[in-house]
Amino acid sequence: MSDATLLVLNPNTSQAMTEAVVSAARALLPPGLKAIGWTASAGPPVIRDRPSYDAAAAAMPALLAEAPRADAILLACFGDPGLAVLRERAGVPVTGLAEAAVLAARQRGERFAILTAGAAWVPILTDCVVAGGASHLLAGVFALDGDGAALRADPERFRAQVRALSARARAAGARRLVPGGAAFEGLRFDWAEGLAVDRPIEAAVALLAHALPKPPA
Repeated sequence: MSDATLLVLNPNTSQAMTEAVVSAARALLPPGLKAIGWTASAGPPVIRDRPSYDAAAAAMPALLAEAPRADAILLACFGDPGLAVLRERAGVPVTGLAEAAVLAARQRGERFAILTAGAAWVPILTDCVVAGGASHLLAGVFALDGDGAALRADPERFRAQVRALSARARAAGARRLVPGGAAFEGLRFDWAEGLAVDRPIEAAVALLAHALPKPPA
C-alpha cells in the first residue's frame, strides 16, 4: 500500500513559499504520509490585502481542479482564502494554516498573539480568530511593515521589527506567538523572551495526520 499524500495547496504564485511549506511538512509528517506541493498558475505572487484575498478565494475551485488528487489538503496561506469552498469540493480532509493554528490555540487555552506581514491582514486574521472561537484568548494581531514577498526576499530587514513586535505582543498579555504566514516558514528570528512560538505548520500537519486512516501495520 502506497503512502497517503498530503497536498500543500498554495493560492499565490510563489513557488518558493510552496517549497518552504512542503519542506516543513515533510519534516513533521509521521510514517505513511508524504507531502507534495501545488502552486497557483495565475494570480499575485503574494496575497497582501482584501482584494487579493477575495480573488484567491474566488479562484479556489479552479485551483483545486488543476491540482493533483491527494488524501488530504493543507491550504498554505495563513488566512485560509477559499477554505470553505475547498472543504466542500475536495472530498478529503482539509485544513488551513490559520484554522489549525487557531484551533490549537483554543485547545491550549493560553493568551496568544499573531504576527503577520502587512497591516491589511490585521482585520482578516482577527476575523479568522473570531470564526475559530478563540477571540477571548487573542492578545492582538501585530503587523510587520512589509508583505510576505518582502519578508522572504530580505528577512534581515525585518529582524528588529520582529523582535519589537513580539515584545509588544508579550506586553499585551500574550504567552504564545503565532507567526502568521507561509512567508515565515524556514526563517529564524529572535523573539521576545517569555513567548512560546507556535508554528502553524505543526498544528496543521498534526490535524491532518490525525484525520487520515492509519496505514496497516
